[in-house]
Amino acid sequence: MRRLPILIVTWLCLAAPVVAQHQDAIFRDYEDMREVLDRMMMNREIENVMRAFGASDEMTDEQLRTLEMRVRDIFPYDFRHVDVLKVDDMGNGWNRELYAYWAGTAYIYATVLYHQREGELISISFQFNTDIDELIASF
Repeated sequence: MRRLPILIVTWLCLAAPVVAQHQDAIFRDYEDMREVLDRMMMNREIENVMRAFGASDEMTDEQLRTLEMRVRDIFPYDFRHVDVLKVDDMGNGWNRELYAYWAGTAYIYATVLYHQREGELISISFQFNTDIDELIASF
């Protein structure tokens, strides 16, 4: 597999208040969050996943479209598999998870920091990258 030395994107949502700024980053529960994340990542819907997980605030529509086109150029086929690689349960409903998506020998990785509250799950931070070392180092 060819190694891509370029960092695709690392965007953190570092804003407060979270609910007021990231209405699009609210999910019913973990299963809802994972269904959205996995479907969009596996279909390479980068613009949509960035918006859904509150990671698009600092990007223009054009930057989001360009990012998706770049990912689609690097990965010409949808991903077929997903695994959870690492879970950091911080307590009190706070969790961070690292996911791997792949097809053949092509891999992309994503991480979500989320807060499970009564009746809803909030995506606080979302990142993705082709280099696992970039994401795993932050755990």
